[in-house]
Amino acid sequence: MFYQLPPVGNPVRLSCEYPAEDLIKTFGDAYQPYYFASGTAALAAAISVAIRLKAIDEPEVILPAYGCPDLISAAIFAGAKPVLVDLEADRPWMNLEQLSAKLNEKTVAIIAVNLFGISERLEQLRPLAEKEGALLIEDSAQAFPSGGENNIWQGDLVVLSFGRGKPVSLLGGGAVLHDTGNSRADELTRLLSEGNSRSERSRKSRIAFWLKAKLYNGMISPRLYWLPQSLPFLHLGETRFHPLKSLEGIDPLRLSMLASNVKAYQHDSMTTQNKLYEMLGQSDLSHSDITDLSRSCENTKERRLLRYPLLVGKAIRDQLYSELQRYGLGVSRMYPTILPEISGLEALQQQGEFPEASSFAKRLLTLPTHSQVSQMDIDKMCQIISADSGNKRL
Repeated sequence: MFYQLPPVGNPVRLSCEYPAEDLIKTFGDAYQPYYFASGTAALAAAISVAIRLKAIDEPEVILPAYGCPDLISAAIFAGAKPVLVDLEADRPWMNLEQLSAKLNEKTVAIIAVNLFGISERLEQLRPLAEKEGALLIEDSAQAFPSGGENNIWQGDLVVLSFGRGKPVSLLGGGAVLHDTGNSRADELTRLLSEGNSRSERSRKSRIAFWLKAKLYNGMISPRLYWLPQSLPFLHLGETRFHPLKSLEGIDPLRLSMLASNVKAYQHDSMTTQNKLYEMLGQSDLSHSDITDLSRSCENTKERRLLRYPLLVGKAIRDQLYSELQRYGLGVSRMYPTILPEISGLEALQQQGEFPEASSFAKRLLTLPTHSQVSQMDIDKMCQIISADSGNKRL
């Protein structure tokens, strides 16, 4: 009980030692950033740009049926109808055939989600978007380049989040990057500039942020994480729909710390992820009911994952979850259901059933990849997973 790894656990670096200009090295010359108060607000701004570019009545955006409900919050706030697409079988990607069938003249954007850090197939989505004159919006809230990666983004617009539990966390904030090489770059710049402003914060709110960040950094320690987990009113790990109420810019304090947090993230070791990859390879899951999604999606070793995802057969998934949870190993079910089954989003059920997305939700488990995971933790994960996969083979 008194040792519990958080599913995600990158601390907030309370430092302003690097100027915001240093972020150019991360984003590169190809992308221009615009900052917002949250990742949801950033996505709403990106969708708003897509709507204004196409200038049609009753705009629609296409997005996956499995994902964070903030996708829906952003679409509704921007004034677009969210159109859901089922997943490919055993993959975190949208079904291309169904997506193509749902494209029409009202489609203003396709939202490609880099779930867990695994990239969507943007090279296959781009011609579909271009066919209808829609923007390709890359939701990279769960994906951020490691120090050795370049050119991981391919969207016309890329959305980042700096919220709690994200790769680079400031407990709030987000950004929209736009492709400066896009044929509509000048118009994208104008539209994003019009909707972007800085949110000034009082001295009291700045002090509150520092205290909140200090508390957060302490509570994600494996020796203390059991404490916030035991407080139900914090709703840790719950998937809930929260309507977006306003579109504001990022506050100067968070922006001043962003470059330092990016550098800390990129300099952090990928040892845990690499050890999990090796461990799962040695476990020989080929004949079991456990699928290593990183391998199945041919995720490169350089591509950093926010969480390490597994698909587990329904017959053993709850057993495996309980066993990993019993030893405090940071296992998570992620989003427990598809978007139409989340409270407040029942209207989406009119769009039909999404069997592959539903199966994905019922079989998913994720393992932590952050630096607080010890070799002893990894060895225990290996022991438990190997036992369960071996039992399945018998």
